Amino acid sequence: MKLKLLAGAALAAVFAASGASAQETGWYGAVDLGYHWPSPTNSESDGNAPDGAHYHWTWKSESDWTGFVRLGYQFTPNWRAELEGGYRPGDLESVRGNPVRQQPIGLCTPGVTRTTAAPKCGSPEGSIESWSLMFNVLYDFAPDAKFNPFLGAGLGVNRLDVQALGQFSGVPGAYTTANPSIQNLTVDDDDIAIAWQGIAGMSWKATDKLKLDVTSYNNFYEFGVDKSDPA
Repeated sequence: MKLKLLAGAALAAVFAASGASAQETGWYGAVDLGYHWPSPTNSESDGNAPDGAHYHWTWKSESDWTGFVRLGYQFTPNWRAELEGGYRPGDLESVRGNPVRQQPIGLCTPGVTRTTAAPKCGSPEGSIESWSLMFNVLYDFAPDAKFNPFLGAGLGVNRLDVQALGQFSGVPGAYTTANPSIQNLTVDDDDIAIAWQGIAGMSWKATDKLKLDVTSYNNFYEFGVDKSDPA
């Protein structure tokens, strides 16, 4: 079975502290460390379920740390542009299907036999990692003040690496040699897609050469990942 991830609804909100060279015009650099909360990623398979429709899945990864490096140029006291590289890791938390349709309703911990006494599914193994390269344009509302709010937007590319191993929960149909009750799915693929983001934050002028800021990034992207193997 092949999967195609359509992560158009993915959201990563990051609150980071950064250091940058503060000046009216000219180059500046920054390093950001923070935390991100990824929203679920929706997927659709190339193959059909027993009811004739595509399989649909929702992938959820755990919140984790994140990091960015930025190189920018201040064109005017208010306007600046920057090139930003980012990394957002996350262990796989869950993979869920549509329980009202005749399809596996999710992926569980591989190799675990559930019983009435131990019915919990458990989480599949794997991770979802995101690498981004963005071109941002930002506007500083109060560049000469001690506290300066700013807004911006970015456009670029995002690479998504997906690793997953899980046991199907709720295999549909009668159990046969061709359709055993225990079936695993392995996903190992990556894809690169166009990404865009909104940026909002507040910077504090610590010295004439250093600013510290708290920034929120809302990052959106759409992916196709289509390499998987049932076992």
